[in-house]
Amino acid sequence: MTLLTVWPDDQPGHVLLRTEDTGAIVAELGRVGARFARWPVADDGGSDAALLDRYRELIDARVAGPGYHAVDVIAGEPPLVERSWGGVEERFFVRGSAVWYLHAGREVHAVLCEPGDVLTVPAGVSHWHDGGPRGGYVTVRVRHAGPDRGRGPVVRVVEPGEFPGFEELAASRVGGVVGG
Repeated sequence: MTLLTVWPDDQPGHVLLRTEDTGAIVAELGRVGARFARWPVADDGGSDAALLDRYRELIDARVAGPGYHAVDVIAGEPPLVERSWGGVEERFFVRGSAVWYLHAGREVHAVLCEPGDVLTVPAGVSHWHDGGPRGGYVTVRVRHAGPDRGRGPVVRVVEPGEFPGFEELAASRVGGVVGG
């Protein structure tokens, strides 16, 4: 199950909210302009092109509106670099798990995502992620660019241990550790 943990940005030891309830996750993320949903998973480990074809209908629904859209498959990424971007970014988790941290206002929302989860990061919200030591997650990324169409600047490098990381959050879930 997906896990959401919220802390004040200056007190990572003080948990404001911790839930695995989908309705509560949707409501809390909605409060900061983010969205959470689930798509059916049908991954057989094929090529990136096959993966995009498998989810074509769902992806097409996301890019039907006007403006620039980019769709790609991402397999792991360098973690712990907080960035902000001028556009909306959606991540559909196909394989493995990772924690996405959204630094919205004075709070940090950590969403431990697993296959089937779709997390939408609003424009201008700084964020970083941690996929654990193996970083074996795969996502379909849909980006809806802002006016500059570029990747946002690095806001800061997040220090390991500054907030609980992937391994600690995964081990604390009701369902136990998930694949990394």
